[in-house]
Amino acid sequence: MKRIMNKYVNWAMTLFGCMFLGTACESERETLDLTADVTIHEFSINGVQGDIDNKNLTIKLLLPPKTDVSALAPDIVIAEGAEIAPASGVVQNFTREVEYKVLNGNLYNIYKVSAEALSAKITKFVLDGRYNGVIDQQNNKISVTVPTTVDITSMIPTVEYTEGAVLSPDASVAQNFTNPVEYTLEFMDNTFTYEVTVIQSDHTYAFLGTAATLDGLSNADEKTAAEWMLDNVPNSQYVSLEALKDGSVPLNMFTAVWFHYEQTNTLPMIATNKAVIEAIKTYYEGGGNVFLSGTACLYTGSLGITPDTYAPNNAFGSFGTADQVNAPGEEWGIAITGCESHPIYKDLLIDKMTQSWPVVWFIGEGISLRRNIGCPWDLVAPYKQDWADWSSKTGGMPLASFNWDDDCNEKVAISVFEGVSGGKGTAVCVGAPSYDWYYEQEKVTANEYYSNITKMTLNIFEYLSE
Repeated sequence: MKRIMNKYVNWAMTLFGCMFLGTACESERETLDLTADVTIHEFSINGVQGDIDNKNLTIKLLLPPKTDVSALAPDIVIAEGAEIAPASGVVQNFTREVEYKVLNGNLYNIYKVSAEALSAKITKFVLDGRYNGVIDQQNNKISVTVPTTVDITSMIPTVEYTEGAVLSPDASVAQNFTNPVEYTLEFMDNTFTYEVTVIQSDHTYAFLGTAATLDGLSNADEKTAAEWMLDNVPNSQYVSLEALKDGSVPLNMFTAVWFHYEQTNTLPMIATNKAVIEAIKTYYEGGGNVFLSGTACLYTGSLGITPDTYAPNNAFGSFGTADQVNAPGEEWGIAITGCESHPIYKDLLIDKMTQSWPVVWFIGEGISLRRNIGCPWDLVAPYKQDWADWSSKTGGMPLASFNWDDDCNEKVAISVFEGVSGGKGTAVCVGAPSYDWYYEQEKVTANEYYSNITKMTLNIFEYLSE
């Protein structure tokens, strides 16, 4: 009988609990407002209305030419009772996307807003159909490197530029490039001027690849870097590590060689071949210059750039597509405290406002998936947490840490080894995980800091050519 009574008591309590929960849920449903308006009705800057996409939560504005987008105060209209942050009328820096959060009751939306000043741009500049110009859109300068044997007093350019603009002088007319030549674009009652400089040089460069040919490279990051180099670094060519193994390509013909590898946290088998190591080591010890990036930084010990025991000690990475780090809304880069004036950082966008120390961003917040592959020195034993101690042990010059390391005492992500003694060449190592060339999402979202990667790489080749 007691067991029966307990059964009914438990049943009654359960029924009462369900009734109570039901009442609570009903009360909660009554207080939730799922119809609140959390859209932006109007978004304008200096009288220009933005194009609002409420499906994808984006707003885009095209402003008059030469508008300074670094300090703009938008006028925003939202529903009565809603709130928005940042508020309407507050000055914002639109050199990159700005997020606006609209809150109304229990609901909210986050819009990404971009503002761009209308401009005319030269997007491609080629001399005599074969010498590609490197375009610096930030400073409106174009540099073209040609061999010293080329006559630069009469060269015909091929120019691609903004549709609707008028180019002067005419691209079909040969020009004397002994001195810089100015090209102008007339567009919407504004003039945009580019200065074109031709550099004569016999420096040559090689990208060292893990496949027999460039097309055979299986890693997208390695292949993208190689393709970019052949398109943008004058007098460069692809050289396979197999060619070094069989001795068919002598490295002493090159001013500098670049080995970029991001597939595993160890060197590939072909790179550990004795003949390959000996070929690169002999080149380096004889005055050749070496650029290593990604996991290739592990080469420093076997090539004699550092003592073998002081090669990078922190190789890591997400090596498969499924293993990529999902980091939406994050910016990745390097801290360069005290090194801002080094030549490899010339003309880069250095951020001194987001954080209180100088940072160079490499990956923008719109790129959510990253491989997160790095090969830096972690300043733990046998190192003290001090750049000077690292230098005394490795013989190198530290130039960057991770972007969160304000006083640069925990990592060495970029470094230079000057070949002063024994006639050695100079070596540059870039082991920062943010130094990525390929993004699976790049067709959807462009990396806003990609130019920092390309410009620094060009600076590195220039530095190794001095």
